[in-house]
Amino acid sequence: MTAAPIFLALALQAAPPDTAPLRFVESAPADTSSAPAALGDPSVQIGTRQGNASVWLLRTRDSAFVVARISDSTYYWGDDLVISLDVSGDRGPVPGHDDFQWYFRRALDSSVIYRGRAGRWEAPRGDPDWRLGPSRDGGGWVASGGSDGAGWWLVLRLDGAWLEGEAGRRPSIAFRVYDDSPGGWFAWPDPGGGQPAGVERVPDRWGAVGGSPVSP
Repeated sequence: MTAAPIFLALALQAAPPDTAPLRFVESAPADTSSAPAALGDPSVQIGTRQGNASVWLLRTRDSAFVVARISDSTYYWGDDLVISLDVSGDRGPVPGHDDFQWYFRRALDSSVIYRGRAGRWEAPRGDPDWRLGPSRDGGGWVASGGSDGAGWWLVLRLDGAWLEGEAGRRPSIAFRVYDDSPGGWFAWPDPGGGQPAGVERVPDRWGAVGGSPVSP
């Protein structure tokens, strides 16, 4: 192998993963139903067949927020936003005990919350029929959302510790959107030609949560 290919291979190995910036804000965000521009530039944008799904990662002094606005004028209860989070940032090849997944549907009652166990996603109490129902919270998180003719939105508030990382590592995160009509799955980070839904099953393909977790 010549010097140039060797250099290229090393550069690819050292290339940083996709990064979703985390921005400090003074106060908790409201929903994005009326003025998403007030939240500033999105941390992540995912192109869909109806426009964009925009996601903001925000942090106050005591809480972290994932705020999403999804362009989708064709309502379907099962349109979804899947948020996958590796709290420790160790980027395992399969979901582990430090990996969490919020499988939010446009009809929030039908959402499912998973945690990694033995390389798979497991529903609460091991019950495959478990659904969020009228509850909007769990251990260290609270969700709210809504829908209108242009699309739908979601605000997930997390205790600040969820995005603090571990052993000098930043947490890693991934997002996947499903739109029923026109049908399609869309993911961040880019699946690179693979199935978008496959990204959420492989933590070492998720992007890093970037930025300072506290006020500068």
